[in-house]
Amino acid sequence: MFFGKSKAADQTVPQSINREPLPKNCEVLTTEWGSKVYVLGTNGFCRKCLLNVSKIIQQLRPSVVSLQCSSSKLDEIKLKEEDALKKLDFSPLSVNLWVFCMTVFGDGLVAAMLYKQMTLQSKETGLAPDADFRQAYNERKKIPDCRLHLADLPHEAVVYRTWGVPSLREKFTYARRLYQRQKKELKDPAEEHELELDKEHREQAMEREFDSLPAFKRVLIGDRDRYLAYSLKKAAEPTPTDKTPVVVGIVRNEHLEGIRANWNTVDLDVDKLTTVERKYVVYEALKYGAVMMFCTHLITRKIRNRKAWDLYFNVKKKR
Repeated sequence: MFFGKSKAADQTVPQSINREPLPKNCEVLTTEWGSKVYVLGTNGFCRKCLLNVSKIIQQLRPSVVSLQCSSSKLDEIKLKEEDALKKLDFSPLSVNLWVFCMTVFGDGLVAAMLYKQMTLQSKETGLAPDADFRQAYNERKKIPDCRLHLADLPHEAVVYRTWGVPSLREKFTYARRLYQRQKKELKDPAEEHELELDKEHREQAMEREFDSLPAFKRVLIGDRDRYLAYSLKKAAEPTPTDKTPVVVGIVRNEHLEGIRANWNTVDLDVDKLTTVERKYVVYEALKYGAVMMFCTHLITRKIRNRKAWDLYFNVKKKR
């Protein structure tokens, strides 16, 4: 999905590409018609990644900057970093209340746990979520006629698929893993990014993250890899004024291998990833809600029984 061109003046801007070495985690992919797509892997909470984003966009001066982001997040991407941080409330009460509301009334337990994890990382690093995408958006505005392209699946489609595809067991297993990870000391994003530069480490981390969770791995990684590869190639299609556009894609580290693996395949079903049957989602939501109500009933019954016993013994003591 394309958005408007940048409005930077181009009368004094050199168009030659500086041949400095690219960051280690930058994949260079070529389309059948000769366009080059530079896919940079990032960690959204690492300041070194922000520098890499600025460096590669200034160095390549692309025709298109493509972000692993959906249109629903565009307003947040346009914010200044300090304004994005102000929108976050780091108080434990507010975070837990928001997690509860998301779990019961919103996008579900897994989305709530992911939100809490991002909030904790923002508090630790002083960077709001998607800081790397904000950096790319601001750098793009400095380049004349550079178009913005959003390459990710629609947010609603991802939410519906996390509701409709994984089983109930997988949902609770993954939510428990996310909760246990939050109890541990958070890793330094800079150190984590350095480790993620190694392909073997990325693969091992993926196996640990999604062990015995094939549906979540397909929804959050595999399907997005397919869509990102398709979308980045669409961003590099020729235009009347530019037959071989240069594209810089900013994606998360875990998608680099998948994008490269899907680059030369013709995926006829990729458009189906943007939708999921709502009736199946409703069925899963009702099933999930029934389990939540049953658990709530058990907890409140214990509380009621305890109060009844306390009342009984208090009356007996008074006698």
